[in-house]
Amino acid sequence: MKNSRLVSIDLGSAYTKVAIRRNWNAESDLLRDLPLASDEVDFCVPSVVARVDEGGRTRWTIGAAAAAQTPGDGVRIFRYWKARLFATGPRAQVSRDQMGQTAEAEGGENYDEVATEFFRGLRQSLEHSPYGEDIAASAVRVCVPKIDVADMDARVGSILDAAGWRPAHGRVTVYEPESNACGMFTRGRNATWYPPAASFTPRAGRSLHLMKMLEPEGLLQALRRMSGSFGVLVIDIGGFTTDFGYVQFDTSFSSNDWHRPTIVQQSYELGIRELDQAIYDSLDEGAQREIRALSPSQWDALKVDLYGGAPVTLGNGQRIGAGEGAERTVEALRNFADRVIAVRDTFLRDHVRGPVNAQTLTGGGSMIAPLHRAVVQALATDEHARVYDLLDENEPRQTLVQRGGYVDEDAVAARARRNQELVRGGSAIGGSSVFFE
Repeated sequence: MKNSRLVSIDLGSAYTKVAIRRNWNAESDLLRDLPLASDEVDFCVPSVVARVDEGGRTRWTIGAAAAAQTPGDGVRIFRYWKARLFATGPRAQVSRDQMGQTAEAEGGENYDEVATEFFRGLRQSLEHSPYGEDIAASAVRVCVPKIDVADMDARVGSILDAAGWRPAHGRVTVYEPESNACGMFTRGRNATWYPPAASFTPRAGRSLHLMKMLEPEGLLQALRRMSGSFGVLVIDIGGFTTDFGYVQFDTSFSSNDWHRPTIVQQSYELGIRELDQAIYDSLDEGAQREIRALSPSQWDALKVDLYGGAPVTLGNGQRIGAGEGAERTVEALRNFADRVIAVRDTFLRDHVRGPVNAQTLTGGGSMIAPLHRAVVQALATDEHARVYDLLDENEPRQTLVQRGGYVDEDAVAARARRNQELVRGGSAIGGSSVFFE
C-alpha cells in the first residue's frame, strides 16, 4: 500500500467532485462548501473553463465563475472540454459541445492547456479554503473514463504536475466505473489490517480488510447467504460517458484475500451532452441563437424545468418545451433511456460472465427524474437482479429498520443525504478508497 492519505478528483464532464481519505482507516468523504461549487450543490464544481482575452492579456476562470460567464468578444467558454480531451469517437461528433459551434469554426484549441488551467484553478481555490492543509499534505488521484486512450496515467500525471498537484504514488488515475462501483459497495468505508503471520509464509504487510468496509445490510448480508458468485452492476450516467462497473464477489472459498472482488468495467461515449444536443437540434434557429447566448449555468437552470416537463421562456420571449416541444422532449428522454439500456446489454454480452444479482443507477444523468424512472423501470424487468435505487425516499428507513431497534430520525436523514452524495459523488468517494492501494 502506497498512499496513506489521498485526495480523489472525479473529473466529470458537467461537474467535478473532490473527496479525501485522511488516513488508512478514515472514511472517504466529499469536500463540501467548495469555493467554486455551484449554488445548488456545494460539492459539485462546474467543469467549465473560461478564457477572457482583453487588452493583450489572458485571464482564466473555472467553476461557478466560469459557468456564469456569457459568451462575447474575447470570451471563450469551454463547457465539455473533457469530451475533447479524452474522446475517441469521430471528430464531428465530439466537437459539438457548444450547442452547434464546432472546434473548426472556433479555430481549434489545446485541450491539455484547458485541463491544466482547470486543475490549477481548482488547486488554488482549495489551498485558500479550510481544506488548505489537507491539500498540501495529500497526493491526488483522478477518476477518468475507461476508454481506449493511450498512456492515460502519464498524460494525466503531466497535467497534474503542470497544475502544481502532487500525483499519487502507483496509480495516478483510476477508472470511473471501478471507482464508482467501489464507492457504492463501501459507501466510503476504509479498513486495513495486518493479517496474522503463518509459519510457512513471510509476514504480510498492511492489507485490505474489505469485510469491514461493507455495511451489515445489502452486499454483506447477501454474501453470507450466497455460495459461489454474487454480482453487482453499477451504472453511472454522466455528461460525457455512461460507465458500467460489474463487481463479482467469489464466496466459494476462503483465504486472507477472498473478500477482494473482481471488477469488470467499460465506459461508452454516451452522455447527457447528447441529450442536450438532441433538444437543441429540435429547436428553431431563433431559439438556438438565444441558447447560444446563455451562460452554462443559465442553460443548466433552464434544463431542470425543461426535462421536468415544464415549458421555459427564453430571453426573446419565446417559450420552448410546450405542446409539440414537450412531446419532443419526452421522445428525446425516452430514446436516450433506450440507448442506455442498449449499451448495458452490450456490456453484459461482451464483458460479463458471472451472475447479475443486483443493479444500481448513479451519476448526474440519473438525477433527471423522467430519465431515472425510465431506466429503473427497464432494469426492474430483470427478475433475477434486484434494483437498489438510492433515490428511493423509502430506502434509508427500510435499510435501517433491518438493523432492529429504534430507528433514529437523524440517522434516516443522514443516510438519505449520503445516498444523494453517492449518486453524484460516488466516483470521487470510491477513488480515494484504500481498495486501490
